[in-house]
Amino acid sequence: MKLRRPPARRLRKLRNWARTTACCPTCQVTPGIPCHLNGQPLTRGAVHARRYQEAEEVAA
Repeated sequence: MKLRRPPARRLRKLRNWARTTACCPTCQVTPGIPCHLNGQPLTRGAVHARRYQEAEEVAA
């Protein structure tokens, strides 16, 4: 069974929500600051998986 990816608009909303809601434990940035890897921002505004988890915990 092939999994479908959410539409780009939905991904963008999820990334923005996680970025504005939670700190990122992976790259140690505060809410509102984009995630980075070795000083370079992640591609297309991506965020680390741990930041999604943190955002879900904050929302709960």
